[in-house]
Amino acid sequence: MEKIKKIGLTGVFGSGKTTVASIFKKYGIDVISCDDLVAELLEKEEVKKKLAGIFGNGVIKNGKLDKKKIAEVIFTDREKKEKLENLIHPLVFKRIDEEIKKNIDRIKKKGIIIVEIPLLFETKSEKKFDYIIVVSASVDIIKSRLREKFNDREIELRWENQLPLKFKEKNADYIINNSGPIHQTEKYVREIINEILPVRGKIKSENNFK
Repeated sequence: MEKIKKIGLTGVFGSGKTTVASIFKKYGIDVISCDDLVAELLEKEEVKKKLAGIFGNGVIKNGKLDKKKIAEVIFTDREKKEKLENLIHPLVFKRIDEEIKKNIDRIKKKGIIIVEIPLLFETKSEKKFDYIIVVSASVDIIKSRLREKFNDREIELRWENQLPLKFKEKNADYIINNSGPIHQTEKYVREIINEILPVRGKIKSENNFK
């Protein structure tokens, strides 16, 4: 049996990684979301206790983490940001491996697994993947999409804590331009699937695998 292709899907805050991930799902491909895994981990009591040790007990209110308060701290305190990453990142990669193992029979049928990982390059995890896809879009378009929930300063702070999009594009195997309409983004996804997958898995129509 051919080796399963492990694909890292990344980009910058607001570039549209989740949108692209949903298109892969549409074509029956498993997607592991690192954001979902982090949210799951942050519900664990042992993780909460360790975070309280880093950020103080004030980040826990009524048994729940104050994620906004943690975000405000890590954007200005590099030491605490590194402590957070040293705690969470190894746990996330462990959960990725567990999810792949748990769903291995289904994943083998398609021969491909997508891991949506915002900090792929920042965690120096390039070698964990057979291919890297970077979701890109123009700065103006990204900001216009994000302004419904964030102001420009909040957007800039998040970008400052990520590597530049140009760096990610330069080190990608594939770039998906998500600046245009959704049908154009979907076309890019289909082209990548057909190039990466073995013949048995290629898309014969826009709606399914044959």
